[in-house]
Amino acid sequence: MSDISQDYIFLSRHAAGLCAFVLVARHGQLSAAARELRISQPGLSQRLKSLEESLDVTLFERTWRGVRLTAEGADLLAAVDPLIGNLAADFRRFAHRNRTPSVLVSVDFAFASLWLLPRLARLREAVRPVDLSMLTSQQPELAGGLSVDLTVRMAEAGDIEAGETKLMDERVSAVCSPDFLARHPGLSEPADLVGLSLLSLQTPVTSHWHDWESWFAHFGVTDRPGRERTHFTSYDIVVRAAQAGLGVALGWHGLIDDMLARGDLVPALPHVATSNRGYYIQAIQDAPSAAARRVHDWILGEALQPSEEGA
Repeated sequence: MSDISQDYIFLSRHAAGLCAFVLVARHGQLSAAARELRISQPGLSQRLKSLEESLDVTLFERTWRGVRLTAEGADLLAAVDPLIGNLAADFRRFAHRNRTPSVLVSVDFAFASLWLLPRLARLREAVRPVDLSMLTSQQPELAGGLSVDLTVRMAEAGDIEAGETKLMDERVSAVCSPDFLARHPGLSEPADLVGLSLLSLQTPVTSHWHDWESWFAHFGVTDRPGRERTHFTSYDIVVRAAQAGLGVALGWHGLIDDMLARGDLVPALPHVATSNRGYYIQAIQDAPSAAARRVHDWILGEALQPSEEGA
């Protein structure tokens, strides 16, 4: 039997487990991944257990919040996440090849949930008829390939590829709920935050974003962890925790503008950290389809409109 045949046999035995693993890693919770897969939570747990036993590794650590990737789990996610995403998208597009034109946008979790999702209804209305899908991951640039039409990613100014267009600059403030700010009056300088409860994004891969250390350093403050740190694997959850009054989070202008406008979040300080990074959009295909161009142009035009918060 050829080596490639053995590879196919091994993969076929573990395909369901790998798909389950990727979704659990993305959600950080078994319950959310089980709902997306439309299977029971015990059934999902069994898939993960079988995969771990076959590979002789522990992929997740159980926490009271959900699950967290181990070092081996993070290595496996980095190896298979983009490939499985591309395979699933390619198969979907082949199955729907004679239907409505489709556009797949590869985007990070934060941009998808906080910027794109609130505008999705208007986007669909503007570009119809288009079957629009989002492939979300922590590193959308790794999902490039024939399956992806557009990529939206955070990138350094010196790391921009041909065809990428800036959507917004990175501008980051410390934000919290109005109630939290009322309970901590007198905040005036970044150093005043060091002793407070800070909410952080923690991911299994290196992030291009500001973190608390770099945000404090931007204002000449050494980041010395104070009373409490709370870490989450999803920026959407970080924002929800800040809205709930659990602490201070880093807020990216452009992503949290609607929350600031509604008063769900308020700046803890007037200080805004900047960088040479920003969100960029790119049409991956050399000759993008008319549907992909419509989606690209709508996202670009919407992002370049001045917001009420930034006006």
